[in-house]
Amino acid sequence: MNKIITYSFCEPFIGRLADDIIRDYLAKDRDLSRLAVVFGGHRPALFLNRELARRVGDSFYPPRYFTIDDFVRHVVQKKEQFTASRDLDQCYLIYRLAREHAPAVLKGRETFAQFLPWTREILAFIDQLDLEDIDDRRLTNIRASATIGYDVPADINRLLEHIITLRRFYHEEIKKTGVYSRGFQYLRAARLIEEVRFEEFDRILFCNFFYFHRCEERIVKTLYERGQARMIFQGDQRKWPVLQRIAERFSCVIQEGEAVPAPSFRLNLYKAFDVHSTAGTAREILKKVRDPGKTVIVLPDADSLVPLVSEITGLVEEFNISMGYPLRRSSLYSLCAFIFKTQLSKKDKRYYALDYLQTLRHPFVKNLQISDAVPAAATRTLVHKIEEILTGKVPTAVSGSLFIAPDEIARLDELYSLTLEMTGRLGIETTRADLARTLGQIHRLLFTEWERLNNFQDFAGCLQRFLDTLLEKSFMKNYPLNLNIAARMCEVREELATASFRDEPFNREEMFRIFDGKISRELVAFRGSPLRGLQILGLFETRSLNFEDVIVLDVNEGDLPKLDVYEPLIPREVMVSLGLDRLELEEEIQRYQFMRLLSSARYVHLVYRESRDKEKSRFVEELIW
Repeated sequence: MNKIITYSFCEPFIGRLADDIIRDYLAKDRDLSRLAVVFGGHRPALFLNRELARRVGDSFYPPRYFTIDDFVRHVVQKKEQFTASRDLDQCYLIYRLAREHAPAVLKGRETFAQFLPWTREILAFIDQLDLEDIDDRRLTNIRASATIGYDVPADINRLLEHIITLRRFYHEEIKKTGVYSRGFQYLRAARLIEEVRFEEFDRILFCNFFYFHRCEERIVKTLYERGQARMIFQGDQRKWPVLQRIAERFSCVIQEGEAVPAPSFRLNLYKAFDVHSTAGTAREILKKVRDPGKTVIVLPDADSLVPLVSEITGLVEEFNISMGYPLRRSSLYSLCAFIFKTQLSKKDKRYYALDYLQTLRHPFVKNLQISDAVPAAATRTLVHKIEEILTGKVPTAVSGSLFIAPDEIARLDELYSLTLEMTGRLGIETTRADLARTLGQIHRLLFTEWERLNNFQDFAGCLQRFLDTLLEKSFMKNYPLNLNIAARMCEVREELATASFRDEPFNREEMFRIFDGKISRELVAFRGSPLRGLQILGLFETRSLNFEDVIVLDVNEGDLPKLDVYEPLIPREVMVSLGLDRLELEEEIQRYQFMRLLSSARYVHLVYRESRDKEKSRFVEELIW
């Protein structure tokens, strides 16, 4: 096997790779388990293993598969013991270091909740510095320029002045505790790779990489020059500048042949006007697809996922979803948001009536069955009667009040008589005492328990009781997606319960803001078999995979390519001066993944939305022209 292998865009990557592995290993009776195969993500390894099994037709010891993150971890763990860092702990560490060593950075945002958005930007910046192996000497020039003053707000200049200090103390702390960030793992692997040996492997294949960070490049190049690594590309340096850069760095040639082969897929364009018509168009396309098992639907925008699944559920027997669904868009999160809003709008132990009602009317709440004595229909009736009382439809002592206390509601005779009258008509047997107990438990679950929070240990305990009750007593458990959402929420709760700052005092508003910031970054994974049925993937989950029918939704500017064009905390001129300007690079990476997927397909279906604020992606225009 050559040290550099290049496959054409028009060929299936996994099939060609399986050919080469069988020819160079199995056909020569070599031990396949001594081969390491490194991909960008997890999914290609599953497809390659299936292809090898199909061709072998018998049991076999497979190669050792790694993602690039796994491989970097494997390199470092040969020399150092560490655990992966957790998001909130790292954020609090940066806050603590800033408080101790660069207090000027905290001016105007002294609390952790206020500084949290900055910690994420600082951590992202340090991670980029580590991945690209930017040393302190280059940062010193940045600090000098910051002292003079970039044309940015003063607090940003203060941060740039202190970034070297923060990074140094951050590295010292995570090295001492053995809790490494992703960027620091890559930085350590790049430092250690010269002295690390891989006696367990004869060869290491780095498959279908398009861009190397400097740390990745150093790791791969060291193994390449040692004669242990082989690199397998798909594409041609004459067409892709990033591949040209790799070819120059490795003194090699990355070409598909004498000429770049032209793809021959059949292109179909479809116009839609909103997310639901886009999902409906996908359903109509699927009706004409011959083999859903050889088909992929690519979603650049996760907001289209639920409408799409609703449309195709009755049409396709089996499908697998790899992309995550934003936890913030879930009904469970919306209920949490209502609870927090109710707490923050409270005055003198009395709740704003509209916020109190909004929380009670949430479907998960008004359909609770707290006990066998009060079925869900009775709880629903109870909530509706509370609504009638507070909106003034039924006159009582509290009707029309702007602020109310839960105890005032619980003591209303009219509430129970009206509820019992309605449940009697519905044939539901219950009693006033049972209704009162149910309402008391709902009040504790949604309101009073959230009043007594002092730290995240308290918060996590309250959240756990809330989630346990919903899982046991509501209809949430009847829907698989809701269970996945609840499971992810429980993982967030566990992170808060074991966080390094769990016993630190916080006021409730700060805790709610920190929790909200955490949830806004979380995605819910879907269950499914990645090797069976129709595949529903994000663009980057298609890496190294090929399909006969490719359906791409939301091929609009802003969705494909999806670029962060706004300026984050660190000014763009700083990023450019450090060689970290990724805007053009991100566009080329996404264009590469898009064209690679389309080029080996037989049928390509692109669906875009057309409206005043939506236009076709530049990628579509490029295909048309």
